[in-house]
Amino acid sequence: MKIKITFLLAFLLISLGTFAQTVEKDSIQVLSIAQFEKMSHKKKTMVVDVRTPEEVAEGHLAGSVNINFLGENFANEIQNLDKKKTYLLYCRSGSRTRRAADLMQKSGFKHVYMLEGGITAWTEAGKPTEK
Repeated sequence: MKIKITFLLAFLLISLGTFAQTVEKDSIQVLSIAQFEKMSHKKKTMVVDVRTPEEVAEGHLAGSVNINFLGENFANEIQNLDKKKTYLLYCRSGSRTRRAADLMQKSGFKHVYMLEGGITAWTEAGKPTEK
């Protein structure tokens, strides 16, 4: 019985350590609409729409730059960006944004943030978009 409890405790400690490492590695901060909007006005900040050009044509955040995450040149295009700047990313709902932000961080970008809920949440909150 004592061996089973020891084994169980060791397993739990190892599992918690692995979980903590996973959480620590995922340092992409998710911003609320208000936080995203406030940060978007700062110098050295670029708002990046990672949706397809067709989606962007339907409406996008004013001043945003489109770098299509699903395009074959995404990895090359981000290499042309200044890694010292702050990047605020969004897509339709957040899924592509998460993957794009992960890729950017792995490429050496230190200040990458994502909009919670994407442009869908933005428009539902009554925030403006442009075509």
